[in-house]
Parts: sequence; structure tokens; C-alpha cells
Amino acid sequence: MEYLSIIVSVLASIISGMVLFFLKKYFDKKERSDKEKEKAKAKENVLILKSIDAIGKLTYANSIAIRDGKTNGELKAAIKDYNEVKDELYEYLLEQNAKK
Repeated sequence: MEYLSIIVSVLASIISGMVLFFLKKYFDKKERSDKEKEKAKAKENVLILKSIDAIGKLTYANSIAIRDGKTNGELKAAIKDYNEVKDELYEYLLEQNAKK
């Protein structure tokens, strides 16, 4: 009987150790995944803010061009900024969709 209780306690220790090992592995994997998602979300937010800024510059430059009846350097710069941000956002979206 004494051997049986030793075997049961050893098996219980092994099983609980295995359960803890797999739980730790699961939570580590989840933590890495959450960090990647958080990083991607931060980059997405930056790109959204850049897009809003580029559209604002474009709108402002367009308003000045309409008011003055001619285009100027501001409009060219605003269009350039807008195209850069648009391309950056497009690349980001492609990268995110490729990960899925």
C-alpha cells in the first residue's frame, strides 16, 4: 500500500508539472501575439493620423488655390505628402493582410 501512495503522488506531481508547463507555453504564445497586435495597432493609428494630416494639408492648399485662382508650391507639396502617406498606408494594409 505504501508503494501505491508513492506512485500516486509521483504521478500527480508529473501531471501537475505538465499542466503548468503547457499553461505557461500557451500564455507565452498569447503574450507574443498580443504584443504583435498592439504594435500593429499603434502603427495603424500613426498612419491614420498621417493620412488625416495629409488630407488637411491638401484641403488647405486647394482652398488657397481656389481663392487665388492659381496653383502654387503648397498644392504640389500637399499632393506629394498625400501620395506618400497613401502609399505607406497601402503597403501596411498589404503587409497586415499577408500575415492573415
